[in-house]
Amino acid sequence: MSNTSRGFTLIEVLLAIFISSLVLTSIYGIFSSVSQARNRFEAEGDLYHQARVLFDRIGGELGSLRFSPLGKGAVFSSGTNLAGETFFEFNTELVSPGLQQHGGISRVRYEIRQNEETADLLRSEQGLLADLAASEPLLFIAGLKTFQVRYFNRGAWQDSWSGQAPPQMVEIFLELEIDDRLIPFRSSFVLSGVRG
Repeated sequence: MSNTSRGFTLIEVLLAIFISSLVLTSIYGIFSSVSQARNRFEAEGDLYHQARVLFDRIGGELGSLRFSPLGKGAVFSSGTNLAGETFFEFNTELVSPGLQQHGGISRVRYEIRQNEETADLLRSEQGLLADLAASEPLLFIAGLKTFQVRYFNRGAWQDSWSGQAPPQMVEIFLELEIDDRLIPFRSSFVLSGVRG
């Protein structure tokens, strides 16, 4: 009897290993790129969520502008503080839950604090119907590359606002960075008038 079974040659085994490694490398590359894309989309989704929360909050507050019952200060003002950082503040009826028990009008202040390469947007609030100190500024959005506020009144845009009456429109522009790319966000708010 002759033995007709034969094994694989060394070249066939090496060729099979080479083809298997090519297939596995391709599969790993696909999974890796899908994972990176998922992580990038999640990070971008977080940035869009932060911007949406900011614009929703500010839009609601600006839609509820009120005169101060105490007659102190302008309804809406903006400018720069002593450190040259931008701020804007206004009276609103949309107050934080902790201040609702003291009355329905607050003075809300948004201000920028510069870091080395980025800036943070801080928010503080002071109840106007109670003798309360302003809250400590709380971090609202971190890592801003750009934050600009413009004010529209009587056909012209202005970079700051002062006066007893609020502007007709407020535009907020900000840029957040992800993976060395800047993502811009812009929203405008029409101020329909101040109620007393």
